[in-house]
Amino acid sequence: MQSFSLVLIRFCLSAWVGAAVIFVITGVQDVTFKQFDSLVRDQLISLHFPVYYTMAWVLLVGSILGGLGIRKIKEISHRRSNLIFCLVVIILGLSLIDYFWIYSPLESMITPPGSPRPAEFRSYHQASKYINCLNILLTVVAAILVNLPVKNRDQTDA
Repeated sequence: MQSFSLVLIRFCLSAWVGAAVIFVITGVQDVTFKQFDSLVRDQLISLHFPVYYTMAWVLLVGSILGGLGIRKIKEISHRRSNLIFCLVVIILGLSLIDYFWIYSPLESMITPPGSPRPAEFRSYHQASKYINCLNILLTVVAAILVNLPVKNRDQTDA
């Protein structure tokens, strides 16, 4: 079960880094594509972001479950496994904060699609950008930490 936990958390964190980076790249391309008007851009945001958050939560819950399991692996220090677990909890928390307190108000500002953006749109958009950058950065750190080699069993017995 412990090896499954290690595989699970390694997969989930690495998958989330890749998915988030691909999403950001394609999202930037969508909103900067000159042939899309504000109506299409607003519709793309309303279509894509719920999938982004769903993927984040599925992969981060998988990471939490894996993180609970790796805390019992002797070849990974308690300090390292606790740090990884805490990072994943923080990342999930940031994602929930982003969705409920930043993205949801942003989405209501662009509903109906093509409507004029209120003055606070820019500050919410900036907040979303920063919290997502922090989220991805912390996920990269956690993914690196969890993907580092574990000690050999022979080394732990010495």
